[in-house]
Amino acid sequence: MSRDTAPEHLHPVFRHKVELLLQDLAHASLPFQVFEGFRSPQRQRELYSQGRSKPGPRVTNADAWRSLHQYGVAADFVLYIDGRWSWDDSGERKKWWQQLHQLAAKHGLQPLSWELPHLQMQDLKLTQLQAGNYPVGGDSSWAENLQQAISNWQGLPPAPPLPPGLPARPPLPPEASADNTYAVLSPGHCVVQARVTARDGLRLRAGPGTGFEIKTTLACNQQVFVLSQIGEWSQIDLQGDGLADGYCHSGFLATG
Repeated sequence: MSRDTAPEHLHPVFRHKVELLLQDLAHASLPFQVFEGFRSPQRQRELYSQGRSKPGPRVTNADAWRSLHQYGVAADFVLYIDGRWSWDDSGERKKWWQQLHQLAAKHGLQPLSWELPHLQMQDLKLTQLQAGNYPVGGDSSWAENLQQAISNWQGLPPAPPLPPGLPARPPLPPEASADNTYAVLSPGHCVVQARVTARDGLRLRAGPGTGFEIKTTLACNQQVFVLSQIGEWSQIDLQGDGLADGYCHSGFLATG
């Protein structure tokens, strides 16, 4: 799974601290860049398996949902020299890593003693995040990305609660029935045509909730028909024949 360096996937408070640190690093002529910010639980599990159930050296002590990367409040800073990433901490470069951590402390960022590149927001406890007690000031881009990670996760450990304050989908305008937003499947039966907007695909479940069995994964931009809604979940028809195939989270469907 690929690294995520999108700043909008970080919590906005942490994102601002990262921006300030990058400015300080540039002024100090220290060639550090963000190697990875948000990390999906699937990628965290993959990295955790390395050196344990998979070959290779151990690179992390945290399993899925047990790293602050999964909550958008941690990032890895790595040397970027002549177009290449470097984890070299020998000789003169050892002082560079020390300076990175000193500058990070100015902005309320703390390292891990066993992972030089890792910087995370201070005074955050993993148990609080796992319980859904997220930092205040979250915005929609951070919340929606975390929502997708939670909705796409299955297995153990369980995913944390959804972040609060997710934007509600506005009602369709009255004139929407006059265009292609609707597809009539049978007399008296009118449904909404929608498009999957989840970049990594959207899971179709047997019922309206993450506890239900996953039936398949819908591709990004795939067209579907929404038969009805139950809370934040949409009942989906894949064939356009008026028969239900399963449920998807409505936050990753776009109409019109």
